[in-house]
Amino acid sequence: MSIHLRFLGTGGSFGIPIVGCDCVACQSSDPMDNRLRSSVLLSWDDRVVLVDAGPDLRAQALREGVRRLDEVWLTHSHADHTNGIDDLRVFCHEGKEPRPLIVRGNPSTLTDAMARFSYAFRSEVDPSGVSHPLLVPIEIDGPFHTLGRQIVPIPVLHGKLPCSGFRIGNLAYLTDVSTIPESSYALLEGLDTLVLSALREEPHPTHLSFDESIAVARRIGARRTWFTHFAHRITHAGMLERFPDGIRPAWDGLRLEIPE
Repeated sequence: MSIHLRFLGTGGSFGIPIVGCDCVACQSSDPMDNRLRSSVLLSWDDRVVLVDAGPDLRAQALREGVRRLDEVWLTHSHADHTNGIDDLRVFCHEGKEPRPLIVRGNPSTLTDAMARFSYAFRSEVDPSGVSHPLLVPIEIDGPFHTLGRQIVPIPVLHGKLPCSGFRIGNLAYLTDVSTIPESSYALLEGLDTLVLSALREEPHPTHLSFDESIAVARRIGARRTWFTHFAHRITHAGMLERFPDGIRPAWDGLRLEIPE
């Protein structure tokens, strides 16, 4: 039994290429330098979970042939991770009968998402017949069991904003990280695969830089580490040269199999 992970997007909040930018990454002809906003798809035992619903969700789902979702987990409420919420409606209306879709997030994430997309968090179809998502919010307040798996949320900080990472078996997914609390490191021991954001070379107030992410990855000590959520100005080929052994840059469409 394995967990499968697909990178739907590996770019930062602007994606790559950035409109109007002439940097080496934005002008690259390498398809690995085309990065949609960061999101992943997790699957096991014929179950499918989307982590984050960014503004590129429709394009990502079409590219990867996503036909159904069992749940959605939100890491935080920023636009590049939630502005695709309206596109979840197709997964609530895929059959003859409307099907509610569970959306999980920490309390502040769900509060923000429900304020911005109030029409999407309704339990019944609008009487007018207008199509909208049918989302059921469930707060994450600790480890939870769903779809046959025990899930361990990993509290991290994105600047001052509480953000949720997730551990499923031997896999951990952490995006938009600037600080990992000491108490969270204990939840990350014994990993086979770590996915961690690494924004850019230069320091940033709300994201780990390359050197900071490398230090975090070495401390966690997973068998293999994939970086994601990249800014522009460096190409995929440049990152392959920049990162040490055991750490690689992910790319859109990359698929991983994580053994139990």
